[in-house]
Amino acid sequence: MRHQVGFPEGCDSLLERCVHIMHTVDPIEKADLTLLLGQQWRTSIQARDNTSDTCLAEERTVMKIGRAIPPDIPSRPDNLEFVRPGFGVKVGKAGSLSSRIAILHALANVEQWAIDTALDNMARFGFYTGASAGTLSESQIVDNGQEQEFTMPNRFFDDFVQMACDESKHFKWLNDRLEAQGAHYGDLPVHASIWDSCTDTARSALARMAVVHMTIESRGLDVNPATIARFERSGDSESAKMLQQIHEDEVTHVQIGHRWFCYLLKKHEGVGATDSIFTNDIAFGAGAGGVKVDAVEVTDADNELYEFRQVTPAYALKEDGTQGEEVVDPVEAQRRRRFQEVVVQYFKGSLKPPFNTVDREKGGLTRGWYEPLVVVRERTGFRPAAGRRLQSKNEKTEVFPDTQAEGGELVPIQKQRSEASNLNHS
Repeated sequence: MRHQVGFPEGCDSLLERCVHIMHTVDPIEKADLTLLLGQQWRTSIQARDNTSDTCLAEERTVMKIGRAIPPDIPSRPDNLEFVRPGFGVKVGKAGSLSSRIAILHALANVEQWAIDTALDNMARFGFYTGASAGTLSESQIVDNGQEQEFTMPNRFFDDFVQMACDESKHFKWLNDRLEAQGAHYGDLPVHASIWDSCTDTARSALARMAVVHMTIESRGLDVNPATIARFERSGDSESAKMLQQIHEDEVTHVQIGHRWFCYLLKKHEGVGATDSIFTNDIAFGAGAGGVKVDAVEVTDADNELYEFRQVTPAYALKEDGTQGEEVVDPVEAQRRRRFQEVVVQYFKGSLKPPFNTVDREKGGLTRGWYEPLVVVRERTGFRPAAGRRLQSKNEKTEVFPDTQAEGGELVPIQKQRSEASNLNHS
């Protein structure tokens, strides 16, 4: 039986505890500590939002945000075997017990990195400068002296504590299912592709939201339904039910990424600054109070600068009554363009259909956000603007995106098949 977890003496603030968890080696203890932090943060929020209540103020202490430096790489057990993405055990299609174990193990590994990602977001970007916001070019930073420090509002910490708790809960569910089938986390090789993306976006909060939460997590929304259906067909309805609940939680994580991507654009680039549409969605313990942090007042006064709204696509009608092009307001168009620019610059992977458009829309991403980034393999491929080179697995040819950043705008690249056929082979 496992011992009760707790934080060491002197580890009192939210960000100190986030970093302590990132340094925790044991995966179960990491998840348990995160869930404990969630309980403590919820209690702190209640105290924060009821500071006028003398009794509550005496019984509860508001947890400080604090300061802490996150590690470059979170701690992992020495017995884990790491391989490059795509070089691990072939998971199959859940038709056999070994295949289902491999799938559950792969998902458990994803959840472990997801815990650390949510914690890292708070420790790395809870306090940030114009440079680490990722909304300004290097020349703008130098010209404008953008070393002013900004603080994320309470809602940011509420959202990512909740996300970390969700991922911890998911890991424990998956680990329990593995053990129920005679396996354990660590029995199979694992990879760190999610943390690779975190490393790539470590200097840009905008890129972290766009790549990790709006691109990689939304890709999970695409593939989860098929995985759930395979477990159902195999007769493992218990795992299928668990995976469905995980899927529903992941939709909210895309929402969170979308929320803070839009927040950063609005606060630092003025995108949607005059937009007065707000939502009634309630985050984990989100409140309107404030908390003192090293002489910095962290409040929700900046809530007007973020928004999340599920946008229902609207389409113009052609003369014959059929559906025409999507009608997009200028603010939404600016957000999409910036998202596409950031993904082209920072994302190493490729986007390819089929897409789960229904659940992506629940996360705030209509087709116009990501379809311009789709790789059409027969004609092109993908080369991020940062200069990374990817290859088609079959043709092994250098490839290009359908759109490319040029002068701050995304413009189409007209490539003919004859040009593509002349590409140099690697």
